[in-house]
Amino acid sequence: MPDLLKVAANSLQSWQQALNTTGHNIANANTEGYSRQSVQFETADPRVFGFGFVGQGSKVSGIERSHNEFLSSQVQELTSSSARYQVFTEFSSRVDDVLAGSENNLNSSIQKFFNAVSEVAGSPGSLPERQVLLGEASNLVDRQQSYHRLLQDLNEEVNSRIRSGVNEINNLSDSIGAINKQITSAIASSNGATPNDLLDQRDRLIEQLSRKVTITTVDQNDGSLNVLVGKGQPLVIGSQITHLDTRFSATDSTRIEVTVPGQVAASDSSQLIGGGELQGVIDFRSRILNPALDKLGLIALGISETVNEHHLKGIDLNGDMGNNFFNSTTVPIAGDTRNIGTTTPSVVINDVTQIRASDYTLAYDGSQWQLTRMADNTSVSGTGPLVLDGLSVDVSSGVPVAGDSFVLNAARTAASTFSLAISDPRKIAAANPLLTNSTLSNAGSAQLQNLTVASANSLPLAGPITLTYNPDALGAGIPGYDVSGGPGGTLAYAPTTESLGKSFSFAGIGIDFELSGIPQNGDSFTIGNNSSAVGDNRNMQSIAELQFQSKLNGGNDSFQDFYSSLVAQVGVISNQANANYEIETSLLQQATSYRDNVIGVNLDEEAANLLRFQQAYQASAQLVKVADDMFQILINSIR
Repeated sequence: MPDLLKVAANSLQSWQQALNTTGHNIANANTEGYSRQSVQFETADPRVFGFGFVGQGSKVSGIERSHNEFLSSQVQELTSSSARYQVFTEFSSRVDDVLAGSENNLNSSIQKFFNAVSEVAGSPGSLPERQVLLGEASNLVDRQQSYHRLLQDLNEEVNSRIRSGVNEINNLSDSIGAINKQITSAIASSNGATPNDLLDQRDRLIEQLSRKVTITTVDQNDGSLNVLVGKGQPLVIGSQITHLDTRFSATDSTRIEVTVPGQVAASDSSQLIGGGELQGVIDFRSRILNPALDKLGLIALGISETVNEHHLKGIDLNGDMGNNFFNSTTVPIAGDTRNIGTTTPSVVINDVTQIRASDYTLAYDGSQWQLTRMADNTSVSGTGPLVLDGLSVDVSSGVPVAGDSFVLNAARTAASTFSLAISDPRKIAAANPLLTNSTLSNAGSAQLQNLTVASANSLPLAGPITLTYNPDALGAGIPGYDVSGGPGGTLAYAPTTESLGKSFSFAGIGIDFELSGIPQNGDSFTIGNNSSAVGDNRNMQSIAELQFQSKLNGGNDSFQDFYSSLVAQVGVISNQANANYEIETSLLQQATSYRDNVIGVNLDEEAANLLRFQQAYQASAQLVKVADDMFQILINSIR
């Protein structure tokens, strides 16, 4: 009889635990991250009698937690990649909306500016037309600066997201380390039993962490879980935590980088982060934000430099040589904060057409300098000056030390400093500073045409320059033009072979022109200063033609084509990221559904278990009643 009671007691305890566990499952059916638990039974140790072993019922061997490592790992990886594309898409779509979403975008402002230039070229003496040009130039400046401010605000937001993301990663790491400690303590104090609810909590934290950054987890024998971030940087080892940190780049005070304390800031944060929301933000900065800042800046720089170049070669309504139309731009160059030497490089723009929308690094190896275009690693080396892509870098000031480095970007901040230099419409230099005249007595068909100013440094002329045709200018039978005034000398010109046109240049005074036709002996032309600029539109016409010339990206794109390519580039990358986000999100939903089907609570199944366990408990209780009846029979038999 005691054996029957023992069997009944064991059975009651087992089924009671099964009912408790089922109730725990039902209560947590909607708890995020909860894994279904189930009671594991085993046969109780039998009792030995002379005739053999007698069973003692069952007992609970443990509470098993439903878990699938493969499915959980899939959810973890897809959570990271989905979050990465989600954040990237959110940011990139905002840039796309700014650049392409408005009818009054930058292309429209450029078009209106050059339309106004053409109007002045059509009526060079009209003050109202000139005032309209200044208004459209001001609108172009405002549009460029507003775009730059919007992108700079996004850059500040990126920096803020990186800081907050790192803080969240550190907080989650602390929580995982603390739970690791609780889990190892619980396992050690319970003879190896697993604290299932703590494991669920840890898994929830791991999933939250994987949304922030790519992680790898490694189970340990003591029940703890090591967490590695990115390409293998330890983040959580047992209960020991390595916090990530942020700092400004050593060469860019506007860029926040992710670091590990005690280590040099990562030149490529992707090596440290690898995925998740944080990588999405960093991807956006490198693939959309910085290129957009660079290309918008290059457009501003290109317009400023080329318009100024022509405007300086003209004369205004007052008869004065033109000044800068836009304020000139200086190229910022930032030294690495770890530099030891005293070199202070300076940069001069020689040809804006050749400048690329890229960072350039300048590094000293102990014997020479190297200037590198970072977009494709094109470089030049030497002791200086170093010339690359229309930039000339002077490194003669100061003493360098091996390892010193600098970063320069001619375009990155150009839009922020883009501004109008004149406000008086009379100061618009629409006229060419030079005029040509042919003598009325000229008997031949020769012409002097296409007079252009290559450099205004020697203008206005000290006096007129006269070209007189002489069939023996360079000797008997060797024709040419004798030059009086200006550079003097003789120009070789053979009418029989060069009548279709021959180009000449007075390099010393910056004048280019062309002679054509067949002159007669004594025919002459005069080049002189333009004393009345009211009706002269030649210089303004040359500025108007800039709209259609390829003045950017190595001479491959016009201003508007370059902007259109930027809009297209942002749109394509943004659409690709959005498509990837939709794919990754769909895969994540599938993986989450598969995992939840395996580890989640099924209320129908739990209801069936509840009924089954209740019936088993009732049957076990009936054993107690049977044992009691048998005991009463024995008592009654001896009364």
